Amino acid sequence: MRFFTPEVLEDPYPFYSDWRADQPVWQDEDTGDWILTRHDDVRSVLKDSVHYSSNAMGGDSGPLPLLADDPPRHTQLRGLVNKAFTVRMLRNIEADVVQIAESLVADLTVGRQVDMVSGLTTPLPVAVISQMMGIPGERAIDFKRWSDALTGTLAGASLADRQLEIAEMATYFNSLIPVRRAHPGPDLISSIVNAEFSGKTLADSEIVGFCMLLLIAGNETTTNLLGNFLNIIVDRPDLLQRLLQDPGLVEGAIEETLRFDAPVQFLRRRLLKPAAFYGHKIKVGEVVHVVMGSANRDERSYQDADQFVMGRARNHHHTFGFGIHFCIGAPLARLEAKIAIKALLGRFRTLQRGHTENERVPSHLLRGFHHLYMTLAEP
Repeated sequence: MRFFTPEVLEDPYPFYSDWRADQPVWQDEDTGDWILTRHDDVRSVLKDSVHYSSNAMGGDSGPLPLLADDPPRHTQLRGLVNKAFTVRMLRNIEADVVQIAESLVADLTVGRQVDMVSGLTTPLPVAVISQMMGIPGERAIDFKRWSDALTGTLAGASLADRQLEIAEMATYFNSLIPVRRAHPGPDLISSIVNAEFSGKTLADSEIVGFCMLLLIAGNETTTNLLGNFLNIIVDRPDLLQRLLQDPGLVEGAIEETLRFDAPVQFLRRRLLKPAAFYGHKIKVGEVVHVVMGSANRDERSYQDADQFVMGRARNHHHTFGFGIHFCIGAPLARLEAKIAIKALLGRFRTLQRGHTENERVPSHLLRGFHHLYMTLAEP
């Protein structure tokens, strides 16, 4: 069997259902990696950083800090960025997020087709993370292009094209290091540049890696979360009316979107000790794909698992991971999504699909939209 096929990319959920039922673990014939699809198995791997290493998460730019680090180094580095995403810090930027979201929503055209990705779901998180990192707003287009290159979702780009974009990004972040070292500010890059571990600052290459990680954590998840939410709600006017009548339901709708159509579908872990699942023996050094997108729809853990249930009572999804590698950008993504949805529904009462075909992100890892067309109507 093969995981990375066009059919799985288009709609993975029927395949996940079949695999959970008949082959909850199997080896992909193209990569040799193992595919793990049931809720409890996925959780058991994600929470065990001792026996399942994150260093399998490297990409074209090399391993990124935190994503590909294990304890004790992970613990030290995590502390560096955790403070940027505390409740207090998010509360401090909330007014700015509201202003950005309301400005973007105000610019959306009424009664004519608009691309919600270019109009709202991309510029909001890019503007926010740019501000947090102390980057001029005019670099937002570069930020998104670089982020897509790093995650492998840059439309129409070859591997060589992506590597050029990643190199350009690294050059840009490198150029900021001496400036933030000499004139530190309250931004995230200044904090990383001047942080010390055992009396030493990070190497420039590590700082650049951190900047890349923050760029991804700060925009990819939010963009895809918002796009997936809109794609669901546009076909469910009953749910839209409930949200219009009671905006307090928005947070539950966000959590259900994260479960039902996860913006991150899987993570990779490398075995540090032999393991066995359902009679299949996996060796040290082999890689397992823990498919959160499948675990989130496991009927063994969720009632009506393939239904979008707004306000689901027990929603213990794995979209942001689990354990020490829980996504650092999760609180920011939830905040931005809540504010964006409330701003959108505060102006528009009707959402309809546009007439142009939508375009999904070309990635099995990230699930979202490059283009999502809708027509919006005010009261």
